[in-house]
Amino acid sequence: MFYHPDTEAEIVSLRTYLLSREQDGTADHLDRWIRMVATNRLTGHSPGFFSVYTLPPNQAVTPDRQIRINKQRSQTPPYRDTRERILKKTRILTKDLTAEEKNRLRAAGESVVFLTGDARFTPSIPDETISLTVTSPPFLDIVQYSTDNWLRCWFNGIPAADMDEKITCLSRVRDWADVMKEVFLELFRITTPGGWVAFEVGEVKNGTVHLDEIIVPVGIAAGFTCPGIVINRQDFTKTANIWGISNMQGGTNTNRIVLFWKNG
Repeated sequence: MFYHPDTEAEIVSLRTYLLSREQDGTADHLDRWIRMVATNRLTGHSPGFFSVYTLPPNQAVTPDRQIRINKQRSQTPPYRDTRERILKKTRILTKDLTAEEKNRLRAAGESVVFLTGDARFTPSIPDETISLTVTSPPFLDIVQYSTDNWLRCWFNGIPAADMDEKITCLSRVRDWADVMKEVFLELFRITTPGGWVAFEVGEVKNGTVHLDEIIVPVGIAAGFTCPGIVINRQDFTKTANIWGISNMQGGTNTNRIVLFWKNG
C-alpha cells in the first residue's frame, strides 16, 4: 500500500544490509549517512519520497489508513528509485557546505558522542562539561511517538513499543512539570558556568497553556537564570492547511525558545 513492489524490495534489501553492518560492527560513516537519509525518505507527499502520496510527511499512517488514502485518490504506488532519491537528498543537504565546513564536520564526527536515554539521568556526561544544550521535550500527549514512527522503527530495527515505555508522554501539565524539574536538575549539573540552555516549547490544549510560562520557574528553581524568551509566531505550512487547520485556530502556533543561563 505504501510502495511499488520493486521499491519495497530495494528498501528491504537496504535495511538488511544496514542492520547487518551495524550488528557485526562494520558500519561506517557512509552507512550511517545513507541510513539517516533513507529514514527521512520513507514516506511523504511528493515524488521525492519512496512512498506513494501519503500524509502527514515523515509520520507513517497505519496500513489500513494508507489503503483508504490510495482508494480515495485512485492511486497506485509507482516505482521510486531509492538510490536516486538518496543521492538527490544528499546533494540538497550538502550543496551549501564549503570545504572548510566539511572539514570541521568531519573532525567533529571523530569525537562526537551519541547517547540515548532518559534526560533525567545522564551519568556518562561529567559535571559542568556542556556549554550549550538545545532541546525540545515531548509536548505532553500531543504526539503519539510509537504510532507516528512505526515504519521508521521497522527500518532501523527498533521495536516501536519501546518508544511508549522510554519517551515521556503525559497528559497533565502538573505531571509534565514534575518530570521537567528532574530534567533541569540534570541540565544544571552538566552545564558549565556561563553555559546556556535553549529550551523550545509551545502552547498546548488549544492555546490555553503556554509551556514557557510553566518551564521558566522550573529552570530558575534548578539554579538557572532566564534572560529571555524568543517567541516565533508562525504561519501554517501547506501541510497543516491540507488537514483543514487554519492559522491560530489549532495545533501549535508558536515556537517559544526559553533561554537559561548558568551564572559563571
